[in-house]
Amino acid sequence: MSATVLAVATLAACSSSPKLAPELAMPQLPAEQREVIDVRLEFRSKQNLSDNVVQLPSHSVKRGSSVVINVPASLIEAGASKGEKGQDFKTKDFFNEAEQQIEKVFIGNNFRVISRSKFEAKLRDLRDAARCDLANYRCLLDQVAPEARPVLEDLKAKFDAGKINAVDYTTQIALFKEKMQTASAGRTRSEDQRELTDISEVIRAAQSGDIQADYILQINVFDTKKRVRAVADLRRETKVRTFISGYPSLQAALETGGKHEVTCAIVGTELNAKLIHVKTGEIVWIGSHELNEFSSGVQSIGVELGQRTYVANANDIRNFVVSQNEPYMRQLRYNQPVQVPSPVMRTDLIGPMVNVGRCEKDWKFDDETRSQLARKVAHDLISTIRSGS
Repeated sequence: MSATVLAVATLAACSSSPKLAPELAMPQLPAEQREVIDVRLEFRSKQNLSDNVVQLPSHSVKRGSSVVINVPASLIEAGASKGEKGQDFKTKDFFNEAEQQIEKVFIGNNFRVISRSKFEAKLRDLRDAARCDLANYRCLLDQVAPEARPVLEDLKAKFDAGKINAVDYTTQIALFKEKMQTASAGRTRSEDQRELTDISEVIRAAQSGDIQADYILQINVFDTKKRVRAVADLRRETKVRTFISGYPSLQAALETGGKHEVTCAIVGTELNAKLIHVKTGEIVWIGSHELNEFSSGVQSIGVELGQRTYVANANDIRNFVVSQNEPYMRQLRYNQPVQVPSPVMRTDLIGPMVNVGRCEKDWKFDDETRSQLARKVAHDLISTIRSGS
């Protein structure tokens, strides 16, 4: 082949190669931005304690007055029938720390608190006396402590032998019953015995004998297993409103699916009581109070809320650049202008998520929380009883 022919062939080959446009460079996309805020929620009580307490203005509760605690039988029965879901009244372990808190508040407010065990023994004596007529020797004998029975038997023997008349016998028996401790007064309270439950009995016991009380605190309700569902609306929080105002597009996202609400299943407690003046029978103070884990400050809740701003079409941009750098596409766009898609920014809501405290979907009644609530509700309510000189 001549040189001329070879040159022509080489030029023909070169003229048949496709012309390719330069490769596109991946544009620099805006970096993702995040902003997160922490919000401490306040679940304020809907009830005002002062609105739920009334004290008789015309009656002066004197400092140093004595008081004894009473629980109606119906309340104990309600607790027993409801079991673990009922109120916390059991004769063996009555009130636990809550009773002590009530006593502490009374003592701190210059009341003299009378031991319930003293009144229980006194009530048993009164019941025994009511059951046994002075002439019923066998009934009396059953009620007397074993070590005292010989004295009673000796009196009966003298009466039967005619050594003392009926008047003397009755007088001696009455004196014996007053002086000697009966078997029931010395017995320990059992599980099924109901003490300090009948208010009429308690008033009689408080009015007579050497152990008397000026006032009776009658507990009507004391429930430490109340099921409370606490709901907080994030839209009411100033910090949240300020944050959302900087990202208007998040408003709709916060409203969708109820995300603006934080709902927690928590434990509540309720105490309702009244103070009865023994001498007159007047109710001189009555009050009720409710608290829960949040309103009492026993537990608190913190929520994390935020925003994420990013390029929503980043993958589309990457795919476009990759496809445009394929040989065929470079050939097609040779000497042709091409526009890379512009970044489309999007802002998404992060959360809200509980990041501080406990927020359960279902109720969990742990003893420590219930104990704290019982002490606090007792302290708050009993402290409203005003005493003067």
